[in-house]
Amino acid sequence: MKFLANLISWIFLPLFMPVYALLLTMYIPSLEEGFFQNNTIYLLDPRLKLALLGIFFLFSFLAPAISLVILKRNNKISNLEIDNRSERSIPILVTAIYSAILAWFLMVKTPSGILPPSVYLLPAGGTVAILLVLLITRFDKISLHALGVGMLMGFLIAYFQTQAQFQLWILLLATVVSGVIMFARLYLEKHNLRQCLMGYFLGLIVIYLTIHFFS
Repeated sequence: MKFLANLISWIFLPLFMPVYALLLTMYIPSLEEGFFQNNTIYLLDPRLKLALLGIFFLFSFLAPAISLVILKRNNKISNLEIDNRSERSIPILVTAIYSAILAWFLMVKTPSGILPPSVYLLPAGGTVAILLVLLITRFDKISLHALGVGMLMGFLIAYFQTQAQFQLWILLLATVVSGVIMFARLYLEKHNLRQCLMGYFLGLIVIYLTIHFFS
């Protein structure tokens, strides 16, 4: 059981969540009401989809992961999971910086109207959520895994509200996955229930509100 809980934790690393969010909306059909479909990620050009996935993978996962390895080798953190709350500030800040760079890159380098608003707002909202976690970390240890899956859930809910047709099972799957991830973190005794729920609803609410009001 411990092996399974660890496997779930690695498969659903918080750094993977933006990529998972794009994969679910890029390759599973959805349609908005209207002719132009400007807000539908599914209808993006296949080459643009691959380019976006590469950019998100670079800034959301690869760059932060390399930074964590460097911090570990320089003894700034005890392990890659940053279990020690006192060691979390620098890794969280670094992740927020990469997220902000991604948001800036998309907004500045991509002509207006090329991408659906939700794509721009995902890293923007993620930056806000991560910075809030940085503040909370001074007082409490929040679950980053729960934060990540909460952000995924908030993105899906807000995005599908712009779509007249979408696959409901995606939201049901995301709900189940949310529970499984938080159970795994509780089973491994990495967090208590309050820390998991706090992370989950922080991620969900920040991303949902960002996309809902600015999309």
